[in-house]
Amino acid sequence: MENNSSLHSRKFKYGSLAVLMTCVIIAAVILVNVLFTALASKFLWYTDLTSESLYTLSDAAVDAIKDIEQDVDIIFCDNPDALMSNSTQRYVYETALGLEKANKKVHVSTVDIWRNPTAVNKYKANSKSKIYSTSIIVASGTEFRVYTLRSMFVFNSDTDDTPWSYNGEKKLCAAILAVTKAEAPVCLITYTHGEPFVGASDLAANSALLELLTDAGYRLRLANLTNDSGIDIKSTGSEYQSTELAPGSDIFADARLMLIYDPQDDFLVKDGISDISEIEKLDKFLDGTNALMVFVSPSTPKLPNLEEYLEEWGVTFNRTTNALGVTNSNVIRDLQNSVTANGLGIVGSYTSKGLGASIHSDMRTTYPPKVIFPECMGISYAKNYYMTNYEDENDSSKNFSYYTYYSNGVPRAIYDVFTSSSTAEELVNGLVVNTATALDPFKLMTITRESRMADNTTEDYSYVLACGSVEFLQKSLLQSNTYGNSDVMLSALRAVGKELAIANLTHKPFASTKIENITTAEANRYTAILVIVPAVAAIGVGVYVLVRRKYSR
Repeated sequence: MENNSSLHSRKFKYGSLAVLMTCVIIAAVILVNVLFTALASKFLWYTDLTSESLYTLSDAAVDAIKDIEQDVDIIFCDNPDALMSNSTQRYVYETALGLEKANKKVHVSTVDIWRNPTAVNKYKANSKSKIYSTSIIVASGTEFRVYTLRSMFVFNSDTDDTPWSYNGEKKLCAAILAVTKAEAPVCLITYTHGEPFVGASDLAANSALLELLTDAGYRLRLANLTNDSGIDIKSTGSEYQSTELAPGSDIFADARLMLIYDPQDDFLVKDGISDISEIEKLDKFLDGTNALMVFVSPSTPKLPNLEEYLEEWGVTFNRTTNALGVTNSNVIRDLQNSVTANGLGIVGSYTSKGLGASIHSDMRTTYPPKVIFPECMGISYAKNYYMTNYEDENDSSKNFSYYTYYSNGVPRAIYDVFTSSSTAEELVNGLVVNTATALDPFKLMTITRESRMADNTTEDYSYVLACGSVEFLQKSLLQSNTYGNSDVMLSALRAVGKELAIANLTHKPFASTKIENITTAEANRYTAILVIVPAVAAIGVGVYVLVRRKYSR
């Protein structure tokens, strides 16, 4: 038999080994925890339990920056601990880290401006500019944008302090594209015919439209076609700065798009009084295979010169002239397909065939969002355009009709983009003057394409997109995650902008961002798993050690 001394020695030996194993296991757990925490922070290992995937970079964002070849710095103006402890800043910081992971050319850094306020001085637009600890800077070379934290979110109003949607993914991607695209095309915006772009207050009021154009990759320039002068406007993230072009500068240089939005006065032609023709300049611009977008409304006065020119592109805005020679605009009302009780908040019907349908084909692959045309004036095709039928030899369901015009060797074709439903009607002074049908709905938005040969070898195009609703581009609709107005505009800009890159990303609304939105049954199940499994595992290990010790004696 084993003596007491030997037995005591073995118990001491196993006891010491058990203590040593316990210490080793505890140390290993702590080490693994520290190591995993560090790796999780570096490589963004986490599970996004928000139903809107607020912390997860979307595939669209990754795709938007995949071709970036220049180094881009995203700079946050506070230390990482402060960024992570603030819920709103953390959204943006996590998105930036995701972009850094997606493209090695993107670099995220932090600067504590509380301790080093001069570190970001080179990113100030002027001596009066301010950069705060919540500012986000996106820079590449000499190009930079400074964004406020508020600009990364969508609010119900300018005075509302509670955001309802996160828009940082789109903003950061658009900023990266903007600072890396040195030769971004120019969008000319007319402003000398009563359009709402004259001063700082007008620019602020239409910031959603200007931001959309900027996000689409355009540089913005206000254009005075009477004297060929221009004003470049640039967003610094929180405001717009204006810079007048030097006298003699070519305002059309690098321009690819012209926007005429809510004009109140007509465009000039040479008529014996004026020796300047803005229409000729507009026509010359479109001869260069560029694009024009025109937005008017029923309240827009009749503009004979501009409207006569648009008729050459197949566009006639619906107006009615009474027996006394007074002309009034036709207003579309649809009491069955409207988001307003008065029937004037028209819900547009998507077309399904032709060039117009191709603009929103991606939107129609899933459940298409409503596209709203408030206070809309219908469009008819010009009388000198004639109907042309497209026929598919293999599938008659693909057949459709569009209207064409041919003059001086240049063909033009016009297509519907959105129409009304068959229950719509047109009103003049409150009286019904026309009703739509299933075969002949009212046209809300059209696009005309002119084909011509570039360099006598390659076919190229000019475009005119027309819409009878100025309110189509109102801020609340462009920033809405419910309606598809912003998506339509981005798709149209892609269609007419040729190779132009577009950050076509959507907001992420804060419907429910907490884990508490799981059901009670799911909560009970998760609680049981987290409580029971570790306990059973620990008991199992304990039993195993006891059994081994018992039989090892």
